[in-house]
Amino acid sequence: MGFSALVPSSPPPAPALALEFSGGVSVGGIQVGTEPRLAVSPFIGWLWRRTGEFRIEVHNVLSVVPGAGVGVYDRTAVTFGYTTKTGNVSLGPSLSIYMMQVCGAVICDRVMGVAPGGRAQSDWYFAGRLGASTSVNVDWAGGSSRVLPGGMVLMVTAGPIWRFGGESN
Repeated sequence: MGFSALVPSSPPPAPALALEFSGGVSVGGIQVGTEPRLAVSPFIGWLWRRTGEFRIEVHNVLSVVPGAGVGVYDRTAVTFGYTTKTGNVSLGPSLSIYMMQVCGAVICDRVMGVAPGGRAQSDWYFAGRLGASTSVNVDWAGGSSRVLPGGMVLMVTAGPIWRFGGESN
């Protein structure tokens, strides 16, 4: 009787394949031009888990930017992340479509366009499917504009998140 007969064999671990949706509303600041603004940002995420800890997610944020002329800033990102029992972190490229009032050092103007960028996000689930989400987004607005010096757009948001479907950690 060999050693292997004494140790029960176990099946190889199967990769965790799950599909989840998450959504919430964040509030934060957007820095466009020289004037920082408050933005309210409802968001949704669609998550594919490829292995137990690593994931791929498509995330969309639509930010409403109040002011003299209400603006919108819509961002879609494909992120790659790491999941733990109580949360996850992710990082990836994004593409934004925007139309809003922006003020530079001298003038204000309505701008619209498309901007490539990057996104980092962390989610922490503290009550089953309910949690908190924070994100940092940096975009580079194209073209030369007197109201978008440097062409950089920075947004930092935080708010509640709710996970729909999939397995709750």
